[in-house]
Amino acid sequence: MQFTITVKMLSDWHIGLGQSKGDIDSLVQRDADKLPYVPAKTLTGILRDSCELVARGLDDNQDDGVWSQWVEFLFGSQPALAESVVEKSPQPAILSIRSAHLPDELKNALTAKKQLSEAIAFIKPGISIDSQSGCAKTDFLRFEEMIRVGAILQATNCQINFPPDLTDIEKNIASSLLLAGAKMTERIGGKRRRGAGKCQIELGIKCDNYLQHLTNNPPPPRVYQEAATPKPKQHPNIIKSDWYIIPLEITTTSPVVINSCTIGNVVETLDYIPGKYILRNLHRRLGQWLDISQSIQEESIVVTNATIAIGKKPGRPIPFCLFADKLKGGLNKELVYNRFTESEPENIQLKGIRDGYVGDINNNHLPPSGKVEIKVYTHNTIEDQYQRPSSDVGGVYSYQAIASRTQLRAEIRLKSDLVNHLNSNKKDWWKNLNGEYLIGQSKKDDYGTIIVKASQPQVYQPTLTPQDNTLTLWLLSDLLLRDERLHPSPDLNILQNTLAKALGVELNERDTPKLISVMARQKRTESWQVRWGLPRPSLIGIQAGSCLVYEVTGDLNPNRLAELQAQGIGERVVEGYGQICFNDPLLTMKLSPLKAPSTTKADSPTQFVAIKNNQQSFDYARIIEREAWREAIQQQALSLASQPEKRQEILGIYIQGEQSKPPITQLGALRSVISKLQTREDKNQVLNWLQSLETVANRRDKWPKDPDSLKLIEDLINDEEKIWLDLNLNQDLTITQNGKTEIKKQLWAEAIRTLVDAFIRAQKRDSEKSPSVEN
Repeated sequence: MQFTITVKMLSDWHIGLGQSKGDIDSLVQRDADKLPYVPAKTLTGILRDSCELVARGLDDNQDDGVWSQWVEFLFGSQPALAESVVEKSPQPAILSIRSAHLPDELKNALTAKKQLSEAIAFIKPGISIDSQSGCAKTDFLRFEEMIRVGAILQATNCQINFPPDLTDIEKNIASSLLLAGAKMTERIGGKRRRGAGKCQIELGIKCDNYLQHLTNNPPPPRVYQEAATPKPKQHPNIIKSDWYIIPLEITTTSPVVINSCTIGNVVETLDYIPGKYILRNLHRRLGQWLDISQSIQEESIVVTNATIAIGKKPGRPIPFCLFADKLKGGLNKELVYNRFTESEPENIQLKGIRDGYVGDINNNHLPPSGKVEIKVYTHNTIEDQYQRPSSDVGGVYSYQAIASRTQLRAEIRLKSDLVNHLNSNKKDWWKNLNGEYLIGQSKKDDYGTIIVKASQPQVYQPTLTPQDNTLTLWLLSDLLLRDERLHPSPDLNILQNTLAKALGVELNERDTPKLISVMARQKRTESWQVRWGLPRPSLIGIQAGSCLVYEVTGDLNPNRLAELQAQGIGERVVEGYGQICFNDPLLTMKLSPLKAPSTTKADSPTQFVAIKNNQQSFDYARIIEREAWREAIQQQALSLASQPEKRQEILGIYIQGEQSKPPITQLGALRSVISKLQTREDKNQVLNWLQSLETVANRRDKWPKDPDSLKLIEDLINDEEKIWLDLNLNQDLTITQNGKTEIKKQLWAEAIRTLVDAFIRAQKRDSEKSPSVEN
């Protein structure tokens, strides 16, 4: 069941990033659009706390009552909090909650006008109180970023994955508990015990009379079981046939964590998506027509790793034989050397190019290259008793993740027998591969959402460049091999023997003076059993990007070379391991004469569309633009006040010799009167003061006649457009329909107060430089 969560912020709020910047000690979390949002982990945690509170009350304060079991059924087990040894498999969560973001129309408007996105937040000062003295502690002043009240955020595509054997009554019980938890949630985020984070959470779940379900005695929840994949009626016989490929376009719509290793409290990620993460979803997408498990055993299907897209093709790991000038060279510059074909130059210090991916090469330019953007996100685990992060339950931890909106490419390769079988069962069957996938770590909340788009199958036609008596090998993914004792081994001799046996020739490592023939590294991959949280056996192999040059004795069969390129070599090739490339031009030609690749065009800016008054985000957009106008008015007023000629031009006040015209006492009276100008209806108070001033000669004479300052002030009050002409705000600070007109009406009085106050303060500062000036 899919639903949407709407979060309405009823006060200022703060969901911390765990980092500081400049004078700001605590920043708020922001999404890929640099806008604040509510992370799914925060939403999940606060809803779980509320549901546990509801369940505790319904269970009469029992530790393991029936309603508490339903909470665990919804949100999953927490092995880290178990007081004893866990003897059964932990319960996975059936509830998947996504992050809550601002509406698309507001997001697009703020993205198009960057200056307004800064007005969504403000800086709030804070102190720490000494518990003994009751006074502020010394050196404990801090500044925190806060988001303004009124935001409405939505978490779409949230799901409750009910087991297939669950009855309607049991579904209503789970839904009712979740709805009650949402109603109990009043605050979210940091500083929620100090007035921040007041909110209202609404779930898009329909459950009639949900309170009635809470008053009944529910049955205990059943043991969770995933829905079984339907078995196909038949499976084709695989003979020696051609390969087809299905190109996949993959876009990350949330950060993706592919666990590489865990160091302390930091989970590091790979910069690609291994093929096994796509492979496991094929059971659901194609399992009704094809026995995927049997295809895996027969190695008649291969899913390559998803790497960064370079020129609409999967990027290939940079081969280790490429070197560049340490100071001036690089794939995006020049002075790149292929040490398989070029000797080391004199008087140039070379450095190996190791990170990133490359595309295809031509004869004139170096290949295009790119790197995956890796972000770091910090989270914490709250201990229920103290409501603070604690190392006893996990504490503070960080995830490295592939950034959202990263474009990746992969391929699914199938034997032609499988393609023909699928074609006979359903036309356009590959379109079933399209859609949203959840992969990687923490995929039930903030991470792991990708969108996959498949293309029509096409015959695999590799490009093979012939070389006389030489074979150049390039590993496009990690390679797993075993020695004669079946132990995992990165031994290059085993690779040489395995490849020679597969090709039916004799291979020997090339021996050429001044040229390198082998550039390889070993790779150790760790993984975890997700449900139990226990380590799996390590995978030891040869790292992607390794490359070798062999001398060949015998005749190479081009068809066999193409077969190995399509299928791979070594173990677990179905999951994307062991992908290889033979005699690629990037490894067989000289690169030092080539120029840097041409640059691509930058993305076009987001098109601005004004937010209409019938849209959900209109009220909050008006708050943001009003605050942006206020900030612009203050900045412009201070800028004009710093210029004596502008003070004389707009208000007719100036300093003559050592005297202020008019005196500071008269300006103080003006400021006092102007402070009463709160709305348009208050303008008569200022005009009446000016008229009474005209009747008192000794006061009237203190005001300048050239220019006539009292007349300028009167015009400023009477002409409602004059203040905006004087301020001359050049920035376009409106994102709502008819926003400029409405904001001018709302801030007219405030703009006058701000301008006059800034002018008088500046006049007073300048006058104080001469001690003989009248005060």
